[in-house]
Amino acid sequence: MPVSLPVGEQFKSYVTGALRTSYSFTFSDTDHYYIGTERDDATETNVAPATKGLEHVLGIEYDLAHGITAIAEIPFVHTEQSRELGGVAGTMEANGLGDIRLLGRYWLRDSVTGPRWYGSAGIRIPTGKSDGQFKRQNGTYVTKDLAAQEGTGNAAGIVELGGNVPLGARFGMAVSARYIFTPSATTVNNFRNELTGNGPEKNSDSDALATQLSFIMPVSMGNGPLSRVSLSAFLDWAWVPYDDLFGKTEGFRRAGPIIAVGPGVGWSPTDAFTISAGVPLTIYRDVQQNGGNVQEWTFQLGLSYDVLQGGGI
Repeated sequence: MPVSLPVGEQFKSYVTGALRTSYSFTFSDTDHYYIGTERDDATETNVAPATKGLEHVLGIEYDLAHGITAIAEIPFVHTEQSRELGGVAGTMEANGLGDIRLLGRYWLRDSVTGPRWYGSAGIRIPTGKSDGQFKRQNGTYVTKDLAAQEGTGNAAGIVELGGNVPLGARFGMAVSARYIFTPSATTVNNFRNELTGNGPEKNSDSDALATQLSFIMPVSMGNGPLSRVSLSAFLDWAWVPYDDLFGKTEGFRRAGPIIAVGPGVGWSPTDAFTISAGVPLTIYRDVQQNGGNVQEWTFQLGLSYDVLQGGGI
């Protein structure tokens, strides 16, 4: 299932000629298996599926003229899906480059004191390996599960809207929403079909939505060090739809929404460097069409550094 956007993405400033680098880290680990809104105790006991996910994303942003920012997001993933029974006992792993994302951001409104809004569009490039295999108990090989692949195997489009609004002297609100739309209906072989001969032969290349609404306040309004520390509370909504926007909807997918809330903290020791962290806690999930592991909590860390301050173009 999808995870939320990196902490602090909505607050990056725009200055013509500025060059920004960033790093974000996301971690989740779960052995909780859900069908619909309920935990499936039988599957947890008999099959014992568990999924661990780590994603490192290197980001590069360059502010061009006329309110446009060029963005590259380069993910490196490490995932582990383990099972104790079911024909593939052991751990399937993915470790390497994921699908690179290239976007252009345009500031629809960029104000020093008022609301700031942007729109972005781009592509997801299938640079991550998607057809890794795993040796099953009888010695033959099957395609690894979706949760144990570095990439998707298909290109996709990306659209995003977001921004932030001051709510008085001490408070601010930020919102972001990213939708990935997948023109291709399916991707690589589904390992459940390879094991049993039942169900869809291919995995679905599903659309996905990740949104975040956050409220932020500085610890202090003075000029001391605490004025560079901010606290936040946020609401995440991640969703894999049952039907995609474009093309046919085929193959194996785990559809449904996940809602999480959590605290966050940010610190800017200098004007050029920011570090932020958040811990989304899952409060609702509905795994439709097929069951799957869902994280109870996620840890996120983000770093951003302005290599060039800009302003000279």
